[in-house]
Amino acid sequence: MDVREYENWIDGAWAKCDRKVERKSPAHGELLARFAQSDENAVNAAIEGARKAFDNRSVWSAIPGAERAKALGRWVDLLTREIDRLALIEAEEVGKPIRFAKAEVEWSIELARYAAALAWQIPGDLVSNIGDANLGLVTREPRGVIGMITPWNFPLVTLFQKLPFALAAGCTVVIKPSELTSGSTLEIARLAKEAGIPDGVINVVTGSGRTVGEMLTGHRKVDMISFTGSTAVGIRIAQRAAEQVKRVGLELGGKAANIVFADADIDAALDGILLGYVLNQGEECVQGTRLLVEDSVADSFLEKLVERSKKIRLGLPTDEKADVGALIHEKHMEQVLSYIQSGIDEGATLLLGGKRVTDNGLGKGFYVAPTIFSDVTPDMTIFREEIFGPVLAVTRFASVDEAIALANDTNYGLGNGVWTKDIDKAIRVSRELRSGTVYVNTFLETAVQLPFGGFKESGIGRENGQDGLLEFTEVKSTFIKLGQRQQALPHTLAN
Repeated sequence: MDVREYENWIDGAWAKCDRKVERKSPAHGELLARFAQSDENAVNAAIEGARKAFDNRSVWSAIPGAERAKALGRWVDLLTREIDRLALIEAEEVGKPIRFAKAEVEWSIELARYAAALAWQIPGDLVSNIGDANLGLVTREPRGVIGMITPWNFPLVTLFQKLPFALAAGCTVVIKPSELTSGSTLEIARLAKEAGIPDGVINVVTGSGRTVGEMLTGHRKVDMISFTGSTAVGIRIAQRAAEQVKRVGLELGGKAANIVFADADIDAALDGILLGYVLNQGEECVQGTRLLVEDSVADSFLEKLVERSKKIRLGLPTDEKADVGALIHEKHMEQVLSYIQSGIDEGATLLLGGKRVTDNGLGKGFYVAPTIFSDVTPDMTIFREEIFGPVLAVTRFASVDEAIALANDTNYGLGNGVWTKDIDKAIRVSRELRSGTVYVNTFLETAVQLPFGGFKESGIGRENGQDGLLEFTEVKSTFIKLGQRQQALPHTLAN
């Protein structure tokens, strides 16, 4: 297997770094890539490059939105050309099946295509009813240099929920991808230069969060931090940013519940619950990790769900038929297994899985079998904490009110699902669920126009949609006095 060798991408060129970090496959242990282990000098250089590109208004920040849109459109074309290569990098570094990686690259490109269109139409306002001699302008300006810190589970999707929107707004960026999965981020930066996006607009610095992430968050030349990751790290970033009153966008953890009512389309609900708890090996912030099912259909639903789950295929990243891949690394696998053990110890009923998988050529990887617990109560760890693995906690309910209360009984509020044929019930429940997204008779299905973000400890701000663009802008009010001044200002002291 050829090993991919990468440097940092700073100011439109590869910037050599002597220290490297190796990424081995979580699926089979072979060496995949080497990334720069950046120091403070590299981070400073990247920030200076982004600052220079932003402050020179003719480079990017103040050019017509139409020109930015055209450059982003050329970038989209190049990304489309490279779909297969980007998907392979994502699949290998994350450990996920290639068919899902390809779909994620395609979705990322759709986000970029949409953001490019938004660059044409950044909103503003004119206030004309403040007197004949007065005029007010309300304009949106790019926020500045954005530090972006992205996770390992969806390297491109989580980045493209930020990057093209920031670029469309006129910002410049310094990206710190996960040190485990930096390859695709570096590749798209190279393609941006090929598309004609100016040097310094996109910079990528790889390495540890303790060095790169801390410096980005605390650097006074960085105007905003946009972070996707755990709630615990997000809180630390917000605290550090608050020392400078630095803006933050935080897309954090989740503990989504799928609520299945007795009148639901059972086959459709089964599809949604399966996808929701095993997609990306369960390593997903909006994973459907809790199933709330109405008493009257619970037994039959669980029987069908277990049988369907037994057919889930675990496989290597290049296995076109695989449904589930490897977890990101051994320590994380051990953490997922410890959550499973806590479910057993606290009295939940294990219906399926609950163990590491080592057969069928998977012995060198970090694979965990799809796992289903029933008889889960709200006081159990697996009901309350984000597991980030293919583990489903099932709880029964007897009424609509109980279902809503159970779904909302969490510190998180990223997403939830509702399954019912009763539109009145669907609307009532979706209104009362405390989450940024509610899926009705589907799960994890959305559109680029819809904002994404969380309530409660699931985050601050929104990504995607028009809101995703506005996150990277500042509002400015300009009061204009027209013509010759006729009288002194009301507060001017008389001579």
